[in-house]
Amino acid sequence: MNFNNIRAIIANDITTVIRVKWRFLELTYFPLSSILIWGLFAIQSRAYAAEAGLIVLVVNLFWSFSQLAQQQANILVMEDLWSFSIKHILIAGVSETEYIIAKLITSTSAAIIITSFLLLIANAFGAPLLANLGTVAAIAGIALLGSVSLAILISGTIIMLGKEYGFLSWSMLQVFVFLSAPFFSPDIFPVPIRWITEIMPFTYVFQSARAIATNVPVQNSTLLHALSAVIAYFIFAWPYYYYSFRRARKTGMLAKMSS
Repeated sequence: MNFNNIRAIIANDITTVIRVKWRFLELTYFPLSSILIWGLFAIQSRAYAAEAGLIVLVVNLFWSFSQLAQQQANILVMEDLWSFSIKHILIAGVSETEYIIAKLITSTSAAIIITSFLLLIANAFGAPLLANLGTVAAIAGIALLGSVSLAILISGTIIMLGKEYGFLSWSMLQVFVFLSAPFFSPDIFPVPIRWITEIMPFTYVFQSARAIATNVPVQNSTLLHALSAVIAYFIFAWPYYYYSFRRARKTGMLAKMSS
C-alpha cells in the first residue's frame, strides 16, 4: 500500500470540498440546522415530554454523524465518476484499497470534526453527553465503523452496476436507519421485520443513544451486540468491494464509467 497515493487523493478531495461551495454547505448547514431544530424542540418539549425531546436530539446526533461519514465518502466517489477523473487515478497506479481508504479518511475526518461541534450544541440544549463522554465516544466509534462498512459496500455496488446507481450514496443509509428503529423499540415492527432489525448495524447504537438521553446506564452487552454487528458488516464489505471491481473490469463497466 502506497501512503503517498492515499495522501494525494485526500488532498484532492479536500480541495474539491473547499472549491465547490455547495459541498461545504452540505457538510455544515444541514447537520447544524438539524441539531438546532431538534435542540429547540427538546427545550419546547420539556413541559410535557422532556425525555422524548432528548431522545430525538441525541439519536439525531448519532444519525447525522453516521450519515456524514458514509454519505460524503460515496459522494466523493461519485464526483470522480461524474468528472471521469477515476480513470486518471487508476492509471496513476492507485490501487482499489488505497482509493477507498483515502475517501474514508476524508469523510470520517469531516464527520468527526463537525459532530464534535454538534455534540457541544446538543449538550448545551440539555442532552447529558459530556457527562457520559466515554460511553458516547464508544457508541460513536461503533457507529463510525458501521458507516464505513456501508460506504465500502455502496461504493462497490456503484462501481459494479454503474453511476446510474449513484442515488444509493444518499438514499441507502435511510433504509438502514429506518430498519434500525432509531426513535422507538424494534418491538413495534411486525415479527419478520424484527429479525431484520436484529442484524442492522445501527439498531444497538440507537438503543444506546436512547439510554443516554434518558440517563439509563448503557449495558456492556448492548455495546457488544452493536460492535459485533458492525464488525460483521466490515468483514463482509471488503471482499464484496474487491469482487465489485473485478466484476466491473470483466463486464467493461469500469471502462465505460471512465470514459
